Amino acid sequence: MSRRLLFVCYPDTNHPIGGVKQIYRQVELLHQGGLEAFVLQQQPGFRADWFSSAAPVLDLASYLASGPDAARDLIVLPETWLTQVPAYLPGIPKVIFNQNAFYTFGLEGHCDERTIDLYQHPDITAVVTVSDDSRALLVRGCGVAPERCRVVLNGIDPDLFHIPKVKVRRIVFMGRKHADHIRKVAQMARTRPALARYPFKELGRLSHAEVASELRDTLVFLSGGHPEGFGLPLAEALACGCLVVGYHGLGGRDFALPFMRSVEFGDLLGFLEALEAEVLRFEAEPAAVGAEIHAASAAILARYSPEAERERALAVWSELACGLPG
Repeated sequence: MSRRLLFVCYPDTNHPIGGVKQIYRQVELLHQGGLEAFVLQQQPGFRADWFSSAAPVLDLASYLASGPDAARDLIVLPETWLTQVPAYLPGIPKVIFNQNAFYTFGLEGHCDERTIDLYQHPDITAVVTVSDDSRALLVRGCGVAPERCRVVLNGIDPDLFHIPKVKVRRIVFMGRKHADHIRKVAQMARTRPALARYPFKELGRLSHAEVASELRDTLVFLSGGHPEGFGLPLAEALACGCLVVGYHGLGGRDFALPFMRSVEFGDLLGFLEALEAEVLRFEAEPAAVGAEIHAASAAILARYSPEAERERALAVWSELACGLPG
């Protein structure tokens, strides 16, 4: 019997958070593939709408009224909900969808001493994560059995994220993790004549399509994400043919290192000098660097294609939904 999959996605928020979009994406793919899957939000009628998704949404009250059933349901919880496992619908099988293994012990600055034991809780049937880098930490560091830890892919839409005919000589960065590092680099860049023709632009709370438009237009993307379970903005910037300088976020080690100018976390001078070096390299050898950009985009779009994303999602979640007795 295939179980009903319920991806917990509350407290409800409509801010641009990559993990929320990926929950909706997984549910959308499973629903299209014939599985009974829902995003579980808290309030009736709420759904995140800063991106496009056909994922079906169920509110918590409606789910509870439907009669949670240990023989029928599989609850999917984010990694930040780990401490809730013993008390949250006890007895119903659960999967931890860990989209950032570096938050396994709690959000930044926290270290919950119950973490290792909680991952062995009898309600947890499996762990799903988003990169081989994260899986290594969960399996080799946290003791999750290899056969209980699977990896899904974050697909990249080539209709949104691709190289345009013309790039604007500007530098953009996301106004999220460690944006203060990049703001400082932008201040220091005023002392470098080579960067005088490259204005900086901080991207705020934009829709998914708006972010894609900004990345397509831009020549240089500065990556401040750290730590990242995957690092989707980094992958999307590479897909759009940006020169990328900054932090790989650890999760980006899966895909980014051959294509970006990596900087040691917190090294502001190294960040500035790497940015200047990339700009000068581009201006000295535009054809060669352009060829590199196209190769990077092609590699990212092939590895994280929507088709590969769909196949992996259906394979992983179908096995988990059908593999339990019930």
